[in-house]
Amino acid sequence: MEQTAPVRGSAAAEAAELRWKHFASGVIECQGTVVWNELTRSAVLIDATDDPDPFLEFIAGNRLVLKHLLLTHAHVDHAAGTDRVARETGLVPRLHRDDWELYAQLPAWAVRFGIDASAPVVAPSPIEDGDRVEVEDGFRLKVLHTPGHTPGQVAFHVPEIGLVVVGDTLFQGSVGRTDLPGGDFATLERSIRNKLYALPGETVVVPGHGPTTTIGRERVSNPYVRA
Repeated sequence: MEQTAPVRGSAAAEAAELRWKHFASGVIECQGTVVWNELTRSAVLIDATDDPDPFLEFIAGNRLVLKHLLLTHAHVDHAAGTDRVARETGLVPRLHRDDWELYAQLPAWAVRFGIDASAPVVAPSPIEDGDRVEVEDGFRLKVLHTPGHTPGQVAFHVPEIGLVVVGDTLFQGSVGRTDLPGGDFATLERSIRNKLYALPGETVVVPGHGPTTTIGRERVSNPYVRA
């Protein structure tokens, strides 16, 4: 799925025409997302999955310049390919501190899923709730800390184009599992109610697996957490 929308406001609109595309990759068909400025070609990659090749090929094929490498959380299906992208691009991954220990454990988790992943070489840099990942004028992503699936799970909100990339916190008609280490349903429910459901109803939700949805749809129809 690909969407395009100019940033609101005349000055910002001259500086950015933001587009996004998400597609599945890897052993468990995890979804990564590329957001870019059509005018300047600057881009960010959210979740390189355990097979970053499709994202790297898309970025190269569209002559995009990757400026930030972001992680919603450190589960192996979302993060195992991150270190390779970091080493090839010279970028430092951005990850909430509460998932750093999980990120260091990637090789052990990879074995369970038949994924080949060595210990990360490039250490992540922190992101916190309320941070803004600044790409350039008119192009920024707001960080929402949404623990529950993992302690360091975050969502990346791009209000100018009505987009939120949520990792495994919220799905169409479902929510992230909480039976893995660090998971907690009560915490997940608070994250969804207080952070995600607070966004405008028309906001498009890109989950880590499955189809996109909207905040408004999930508020009224999600059987696990309703507004």
